Amino acid sequence: MRIPTRSLRGKIFLAALGLLLVVAGAVMPVTQRDVTRTVEASERHAVDNALQLALRDTEARWGALLDDKIRSVRTGRAQLMELGATLQSVLAGYAAMSERGVLSADAARRLAAAWINRLQLGEQRYAFVYDAHGKVLASGLEPMIGMDLTGVSDIKGRPLAQALREESLYAGHGFALYRWTAPAADAAGRRLETRYAYFSDFRPWDWTLAISGNAQGILEQVREQRARMEAAIRASLSSLTLAQSGFLFVLADDGHLIVPPPARQAGLLQATDPETGKPLGDTLRQRPSGLHAVTPEGGGSPWLIQAVHYRPLGWTLAAAVPRDDLTAPARHLIHRQALIFAGTLLVALALAWYLATRISRPLDTLTRYARSLPEQDLTAPAEPPEHVARLPERHPDEVGRLAASFLFMQRKLGENVARLMQETSARERFESELNIARAIQMGLLPVPLPVAVLRQVDLHAEIQPAKEVGGDLYDYFTLADGRLCFAIGDVSGKGVPAALFMAVTRTLIRATAEDETDPALILQRINNRLSENNPNMMFVTLLLGVLDLATGDLAWANAGHPPPAVIGADGAVRLLPGRSGPACGVQEDLHYERLDVRLMPGDTLFGYTDGVTDATNRDGDQYGEARMLARLALAAGDTAGLARRLLDDVHGFTDGADPFDDITLIAVRRT
Repeated sequence: MRIPTRSLRGKIFLAALGLLLVVAGAVMPVTQRDVTRTVEASERHAVDNALQLALRDTEARWGALLDDKIRSVRTGRAQLMELGATLQSVLAGYAAMSERGVLSADAARRLAAAWINRLQLGEQRYAFVYDAHGKVLASGLEPMIGMDLTGVSDIKGRPLAQALREESLYAGHGFALYRWTAPAADAAGRRLETRYAYFSDFRPWDWTLAISGNAQGILEQVREQRARMEAAIRASLSSLTLAQSGFLFVLADDGHLIVPPPARQAGLLQATDPETGKPLGDTLRQRPSGLHAVTPEGGGSPWLIQAVHYRPLGWTLAAAVPRDDLTAPARHLIHRQALIFAGTLLVALALAWYLATRISRPLDTLTRYARSLPEQDLTAPAEPPEHVARLPERHPDEVGRLAASFLFMQRKLGENVARLMQETSARERFESELNIARAIQMGLLPVPLPVAVLRQVDLHAEIQPAKEVGGDLYDYFTLADGRLCFAIGDVSGKGVPAALFMAVTRTLIRATAEDETDPALILQRINNRLSENNPNMMFVTLLLGVLDLATGDLAWANAGHPPPAVIGADGAVRLLPGRSGPACGVQEDLHYERLDVRLMPGDTLFGYTDGVTDATNRDGDQYGEARMLARLALAAGDTAGLARRLLDDVHGFTDGADPFDDITLIAVRRT
């Protein structure tokens, strides 16, 4: 096609073509760069969230293991102290007989030592006494009699006999953990042992008394529990897939893989880190936190490894994702945009050519006609003036074609106005449907409890969605055995999808509670149902409790929800510690732990969603947990007043700023 460059039609066409090409040349590179950055940042954020979730799960499991270890040690110490008190009493009896003259001092000491030598405290325990010089005077372990303890050190490197003698003289008693080669009748019986002992001072004879127990059982128990913890973490993390082909792995400081990479990527740890020049595994042990980029042996797309170190276990948790996985969505989007732009360019050029060929008639007539268009009623069909309507016939050139374009424009303008009116009406209907949805959602809230229940408990709950409908929920009802079940939750996201997910969750809570009363098992079943078909990876944090109205015993479970607060009758406020498991809906077959506490008369359990603590004022400051707890400590009276005063304080803090998230409260006070 030959373009007449000297005609108005050709000039308009060429100007439109040049303008579109300039816009394309300026917009496409910027769009590609911004879209790539945005999509890659979003994918990296998702990977970082998965890594932080794995870290929080590891912290929770390690904390539970430490609690078990501390309980075992405390139980062993208490038993040793009881035995020590018994031995002190017997020695005091011998000393008393010496003071009364029944026995001589030496005879009393010999009898006491002989008694200790015969004393049997069990297969792994024995008693012994030593003097100020560290010499063992008597022991239930016969090869130990006469032994010099000055060369034995405790686990801290201190001289065992001297340090514990001084500690017993100063504080009355002491404890020590030590490793030594236990004496035996022959060399074959000697073995290295880890033991813990209770030491006390027997001042009448300047003796130091010790009760020693074998700590190997506790250490074995800890090792078994740690092995189970590692197996559980390995099973949980091995099933996760990041982006398209990424994964999580866990590397110990000694080079041992707690959670290994998939078999197809087993050589990734041997890839050279360009920053350090060392294999990735060695780099992670030296710099266990941060971002690393390596290229697998044999070439291919570079991998990004985001690592974080958990010092208590000496573990490095790492998320490995190919860089191509992070940018693939952006590339697909850019390709689609390029195709759409090319199609749009062709359509625009065709339209420019069409319009350019219609310009030729006296422009004054068309100008007056164009100026009269705003005065017309575009909502009703109208025929153009006859002299304008005849222009295409009278002038079959550029002006005639332009006149036809004006007539076409008038018709399309009327259609657009009509369509705009239809869209406005549809939008009004949509807003009306949202209002109806809000009314339906509010109608799902539970009805007041029976009067008999309200005589034993004061309960108030309130929800304030950030939009027309929200994803927060609360519920309360009585179980078949008369106990009170209540729940509060927060669905990820906002708006209609979150509201639908909230309705499903509330229905599951009630349905599950019909044949299950353990809150941990209720959460486990709800999690499995929500995870069955959840393509959008929505999840809900839940706090669920079952309260015995007669005794105040509260069985509860927390699935990733902010910890509840307990307000005592004296106004003291504390947060209930404990975490049962992650949010529901993320992964099937997760275990949730039941937690127990007792509410005394006058105690108030206060649950809330993060819409309270994350409320933001116009300066960007958050309301925060500390301010909430301080406000709860000042509040008194019934639960409705407590919730009202807290909400008034939150709204006063935000000072009219748009709500950050849905706000939901539930307060349960035992009367």
